[in-house]
Amino acid sequence: MAGGKIVLATGAFDLLHLGHVKFLEASKRRGGRGAKLVVVVARDKTVFSRKGRLPILPEDQRRELVGSLRVVDKAILGHTHLDLLGVLREVKPDIICVGYDQNQIKVSVQKLLRGERLPIRVVQIPKF
Repeated sequence: MAGGKIVLATGAFDLLHLGHVKFLEASKRRGGRGAKLVVVVARDKTVFSRKGRLPILPEDQRRELVGSLRVVDKAILGHTHLDLLGVLREVKPDIICVGYDQNQIKVSVQKLLRGERLPIRVVQIPKF
């Protein structure tokens, strides 16, 4: 993606609501002018492993809904087995945004980035 910074945001987006849209808008703004927002939508298996239930909408529908938002430049499904490093190699983001309620995810992402010596900034988006 030519131009500005690449911002990566992730989530289940089940069911998509205004808070998700505000999170994605704030995430893209963090990249500045010309930023591109790539959203990784969690696979059904990932949602089940994290939440103990299958999502209401299947992964392909959730990805398509997220991808239809004007703020989103590209929506992809997450890699199997929670392969964040694989996603990072594919997307090559400058910034990763996490939600206000994702402290544990923020810490684990920062640890992975340090271990791999990747110069990617992690930003926690505040609650709206």
